Amino acid sequence: MNGMTGYSCKEQYIDNVYVFTEIKSVNSRFLDINVFVPSYLNFLDIKVRDLLKKKLNRGKIDASISIKFTENAYDIKADLNLAKQYVDNLKKIINKFDLKDDLRLFHLTKYDDVINVERKKDYGKYWNIISNSLLYNLNEVNQMRQKEGESIKKDLLSIIKNISTNVNSIDKNIPKMEKDIYNNSKKKINEILNNNIDENRLMNEVAILISRSCINEEIKRLLSHIDQFKSILKEKDTVGKRLDFLCQEMHREINTVGSKATLVDLTGNVISIKNDIEKMREQIRNAEWLLMEVI
Repeated sequence: MNGMTGYSCKEQYIDNVYVFTEIKSVNSRFLDINVFVPSYLNFLDIKVRDLLKKKLNRGKIDASISIKFTENAYDIKADLNLAKQYVDNLKKIINKFDLKDDLRLFHLTKYDDVINVERKKDYGKYWNIISNSLLYNLNEVNQMRQKEGESIKKDLLSIIKNISTNVNSIDKNIPKMEKDIYNNSKKKINEILNNNIDENRLMNEVAILISRSCINEEIKRLLSHIDQFKSILKEKDTVGKRLDFLCQEMHREINTVGSKATLVDLTGNVISIKNDIEKMREQIRNAEWLLMEVI
């Protein structure tokens, strides 16, 4: 299992080109990829997304790519004919409206078509450089996510251990709860009948009350769910939905226990178990449940 938080960046100079790549990964319910590239590299968007999809399954992923060219990587040309047309027309405007302004070079630089900057591109070469850099980023990001996943796994094991302790505590107190039901029933009947008790009738009434308050089956199912949960945590496959399902089932069982249990001493155990189940569900949402291969 893996977490979903990771970060990596890499910068390098190759063939007079500065290449910078960066990948950020945070929690998300689905795989949400955002690719940020300069306009002249928009053609790489799909390739970058495909590469990321092969290595990541969940998380909000921001991938940034920046390329800066040295002076040898540019071909700059001034369109003098077009510049002359701009100058002539600007002068006409100045004269027509009697503007107190001088025509300067910076006025012309505002027009992108006057000075054309062409980048000498070798798209294939750039993709090879970029893809290798992104693979480096993904390796580091996945290592960070795996470390976070191990931490989440330890937390889950700690929480499920605490749940197990509370369930066992409830189980041990079942005889005490049944005894309290018997004593309370006997006391109430004594008060009503002035100590003239029909012992057989008392036992029948107590049996009915104990049957209604019986939580043995719920406890058995809770303990079974706990064992399954710990067993699934050892697997190296997509198990998030199965763990979340078990959490739902445990929550349903402990709700039933809470509604049936008549012993006040068990209230703390029930509340603690409910809180721990919610903690586990939150941790499960923060994990990517597919072991990823380090590149």
